[in-house]
Amino acid sequence: MARTGLQRMGWLPAVAVVALAMVWGVAHANSYPSEVIDLTDSNFEHDTQASTGQTTGVWAVLFTDSTVSRFDRAEMVMHQLAQEEEKEAIFARVDVARNKKLAKRFGDVIFLPCILLFRDRQMYVFDKNFESPDILAEVRTFVESGYANAEPLDVPVYVERRLDPEAFKASTEMDPKTVFWAFVLIIGGLVFQAWAIMNKDKFKPEPGQEQKKEQEGDKKKAGAAAGAEKEGGAAKAAAPKDQAAATVSKETPSKAGKAGKAKAT
Repeated sequence: MARTGLQRMGWLPAVAVVALAMVWGVAHANSYPSEVIDLTDSNFEHDTQASTGQTTGVWAVLFTDSTVSRFDRAEMVMHQLAQEEEKEAIFARVDVARNKKLAKRFGDVIFLPCILLFRDRQMYVFDKNFESPDILAEVRTFVESGYANAEPLDVPVYVERRLDPEAFKASTEMDPKTVFWAFVLIIGGLVFQAWAIMNKDKFKPEPGQEQKKEQEGDKKKAGAAAGAEKEGGAAKAAAPKDQAAATVSKETPSKAGKAGKAKAT
């Protein structure tokens, strides 16, 4: 009898472990939020840890576009599944119209609207028509077990761009010689500007000097015009005289011509 009691007591630890596992499973299932969580560029990786271990649980994320009204049906399905008491995933939503980085990161695998299930360090795509009358049951089945029939995909790596202090310091440091000559150029420019301001009156033309220059220019133009007129008048006066002389030379025979005629007679 004592031995039988000990045997019975040996089962107690195993029964306790099973009971604790069942309690943990129920508590874990009920610990998921009862509403759809909005994920953004800033909190997506922190909350889901999609590419860094997925230690925060199973995530069913709807990728949608708030500017397209026909996608409202998909959001209604997600809200209904999130409100169910027994569920095996956290239901969330990403609005690609407001989160450009996530849209770019998952742009090669999503076809709006669609659900990405993140579990077991993989992701599974559900992209069926949300207008189907049985879409609620189809999504539930996919999240619980149907994902096993889909192709597991690697999660696109999340690259967080941070400023490297050393690189920033190296890019902003300047050579002392460069700084010195830059300082010299700046001081020289300021000195020249001050000198130009102080001596600006020296470079101004004297009062009436511009008028004198204009008058001198007008006189030169008038003198040139008068000289041209004189040359033209002299040329006109010389032309009749030359013409008359040519006419007289034609009409009056030369002395040589007269002498020749006298010898002939």
